[in-house]
Amino acid sequence: MNRDPKHILYGLNPAERSLKGIWLLCLLYFGSLVSGAILSLIAFKITHYVDPDTSSYLANKPYPKFFDRARWFSVVLLLPYLFIQCRITSWKAIGFSRPVLMTWARWFTSGILMIFIIYGFNSATGAFSFTWDTATILSKIDDAILAALLIGTLEEIVFRGLVFRMFYTALPPVVAIALSSFFFAILHFKTPAFSLDHVAPSEIGIAQATQVALGTAIAIFTEFDLKYLLAITLVGVVLHQVFLLTNNLWASIAIHSGWVFTIKLFGNAFSTTESANAFSGTTRVADGYWVSIVLVFFVALFAYLLRKKESANELP
Repeated sequence: MNRDPKHILYGLNPAERSLKGIWLLCLLYFGSLVSGAILSLIAFKITHYVDPDTSSYLANKPYPKFFDRARWFSVVLLLPYLFIQCRITSWKAIGFSRPVLMTWARWFTSGILMIFIIYGFNSATGAFSFTWDTATILSKIDDAILAALLIGTLEEIVFRGLVFRMFYTALPPVVAIALSSFFFAILHFKTPAFSLDHVAPSEIGIAQATQVALGTAIAIFTEFDLKYLLAITLVGVVLHQVFLLTNNLWASIAIHSGWVFTIKLFGNAFSTTESANAFSGTTRVADGYWVSIVLVFFVALFAYLLRKKESANELP
């Protein structure tokens, strides 16, 4: 696979490589752990000072949840600096291209269909049961749309618009796709929310914040789950391939949003049965080998399409 100059940072040509982005990524990762610990501790203390009876929705959230949100908030705050450092100074440079609506419709629909392939097979084999409840499904539609747009847009700007291109600028394309997808998966492992259940909110302090930050850094080992790691890594590969295939960040945002929307909207309509196992997984979707098989099929399909696109571009 040849390197596409559209995705190479710092104005370099396809024959040049730079590790600058990888060093910036290390700064972002470890900086977000430190700033996330500080910001989450402040937010947690303020929340429980205002609501000592923990009667509100926010006050009932465990501290690791505060840390996880604060960590991502730190990443968002640092994004402008990182984009400037990488010479990405326009929406077009990030990867947003035209057409918008046609691209969005095509890939959003593709995302929905991929999830229904997973749900459909597990329902047909008895691992899932399906109960249609119109009222419940309609009540979830606002949350599903909001989650799809927020998660899909934010994660794709960060990971495909920036992080993937840091690897792509430093490494051969296939290696860049593999390692950045693995890094994408690692970031989905975190300190369990119940890890500090034995500590009263008033006693949460610097020691606990440090514990959660360190626990998040090594969660890939302490919370290791091969099925989950494999599935999320393949998710990253598919999203990278879609971005390279279309040269349009709207495509990867749309397919990612389609996944989130379908799971959020219809997840409660499906329930896991006693027939579920390690192959089928549960309605969490990413905890069974079947989802990885589906993703491998699409990885192979998109690899073929990328090769076909590359061959067409090489024609005189």
